[in-house]
Amino acid sequence: MGGVRHVWVRPSFTPTEMPGLVLGWRQSPEWEAQVVYVDPRGRVALEWLSPDQLRPVQGQQRTGSRYG
Repeated sequence: MGGVRHVWVRPSFTPTEMPGLVLGWRQSPEWEAQVVYVDPRGRVALEWLSPDQLRPVQGQQRTGSRYG
């Protein structure tokens, strides 16, 4: 599994995708990603989610620096 990356989050019982950031991964017994995102009510959420609830953001990721 990869490291930190931007993703679209599809938590259970939510009809829309929200931008999120994967902070880390664990395997217990299946792979899960620790993801931070802002929910539809504007609250910051930090959850362990399965990979099927995530979709990578397409395109070049920008680091905010002049080099990337």
